[in-house]
Amino acid sequence: METWSALLALIVLVADVVAIVQVWRTRIEVGRKVIWSLVIVLLPVVGLIMWFIAAGHFAKVRL
Repeated sequence: METWSALLALIVLVADVVAIVQVWRTRIEVGRKVIWSLVIVLLPVVGLIMWFIAAGHFAKVRL
């Protein structure tokens, strides 16, 4: 069971790094980039889900 926890943690870490890179590649203001990066770092799973919803295909407004 410990192996699965470590694997899940690694997957979340990689997904968070990818999300932060995507945040910094967008054309939004630097202040918003910093805020999104902090949300993703401080709340890894929730921040990742929030970014996916805000910047994904289901977003009403493009970031």
